[in-house]
Amino acid sequence: MTIVLSDRVSPSAGFTEITRALQQAIDEAGKSGSVVVVPPGRWTIATIDLRSNMTLHIARGATLLAHTEIADYPARPAGHNKDRQPYHLLVADGCEHLTIEGEGTINGQGQAFWNPPLGDRSQGAAGLFWREKKTRVTPMLELRNCRDLRLRDFTLKGSPGWTLHANCCDQVRINGVTVDNHLFGPNTDGFDINGCRDVWISDCELRCGDDAIILKATQDARSCERVVVTNCILQSNCAALGLGAETTHGIRDVAFSNCVVRSALRMIQIEMWETGTIENVVFSNITGRTMSDVPLERPIYMDIQHHGRTDGELGQMRNIVVAGLTAETRGRIVMTAADGAAIENVTLRDIHLRWPEIEDPELTVNQMRSQQMSNSNPHTRAARAAVVADNVHGLRIENLRLQWPDENASPDENPNGVFPGIHGTLPMHAMLFRNVRDAIIDTRAAPPSQGGVEPIVQSGSEIRLVE
Repeated sequence: MTIVLSDRVSPSAGFTEITRALQQAIDEAGKSGSVVVVPPGRWTIATIDLRSNMTLHIARGATLLAHTEIADYPARPAGHNKDRQPYHLLVADGCEHLTIEGEGTINGQGQAFWNPPLGDRSQGAAGLFWREKKTRVTPMLELRNCRDLRLRDFTLKGSPGWTLHANCCDQVRINGVTVDNHLFGPNTDGFDINGCRDVWISDCELRCGDDAIILKATQDARSCERVVVTNCILQSNCAALGLGAETTHGIRDVAFSNCVVRSALRMIQIEMWETGTIENVVFSNITGRTMSDVPLERPIYMDIQHHGRTDGELGQMRNIVVAGLTAETRGRIVMTAADGAAIENVTLRDIHLRWPEIEDPELTVNQMRSQQMSNSNPHTRAARAAVVADNVHGLRIENLRLQWPDENASPDENPNGVFPGIHGTLPMHAMLFRNVRDAIIDTRAAPPSQGGVEPIVQSGSEIRLVE
């Protein structure tokens, strides 16, 4: 059985009438195992609750358009994260065997829920980002406690905050979904996979102001396990592929592969702000560039910190492999753990970095206020080196290739007008180690330094160089 929305209401009707008609169709489809078709046209809605055993088909040329008055959205439980509010456009709570498909669009009309930027490009990144209003629709799609979810082929556009939040779901397949958000929208994450198990994400394209694909295990969720991400194209002013930050529980058994990053602040990011565990994670065949309009670029970033906590406890991170990464970047590979913790068993293999110009960490790190710049590692967070490792145990680096800017490049700061701290050339070590144990570094490719400084610097470390 197929229920066509236009048989019940016109796209020109008010949002209340359209919302009511669509909700009634979905309720019926859930009871009969039917398909609800949203035909071509612009259909303005507020919150819709999806049901088990049904398909929502958004046809090509159809747009589900978010109503812009937040007072007309019913409040739902939001969780503890400040980026999650009780207002959503589509909600699936406890659903099973649910499909969202079609070649149409879900448009959150994000700018209706923001205030304009305070400045412009001349004031750096801070002047470019829009500012969220006190209340807004986020996450736009809230999927919680569901099983057997299938999302395919549609477009998510203009999210006011987080775009798709899968929370404590099992057996989730996301295939061929496009996310098209404002690159300077506040907290406009793409896919937040939180406490989910058995997840496949493939053949998606995401453009986000915040993290594109991020795995979490927040306090109000559970462990996140068995996740595959492959064949995606990503753009972000934060992390392209990320794990952690809010990780009270565990994240484990994760594979990212065959992804291209158009641009991102961090291509690969693994962060521990809470006291959980991240383990058994593999990145392979990742290529692209950082080269964003935002400082603190890093092609690879791993960090364990207290994040303002005073209990002294730290998270755990272990068994991480990055095999096959090619990046054009201004930044550094940074792997740091606060004293008292260690990142354990890390392999970097077949890494090729090329710098058309260099970001000076001594300037940008110390001038920026951010929780994502190794705040618990004052000795190394701003170190001038292509690879920085602090409190890393069991490190293996094989076939690291560094291509610095041409020695005749302009030494003047900020040659492209993006943000202060950009140099044509800058003295940079190839690798800098502090409190690194059980490390084997293959130097047969002879990773060079830049500007005549020593290639490898170490302090309190146990390193074997293979020459």
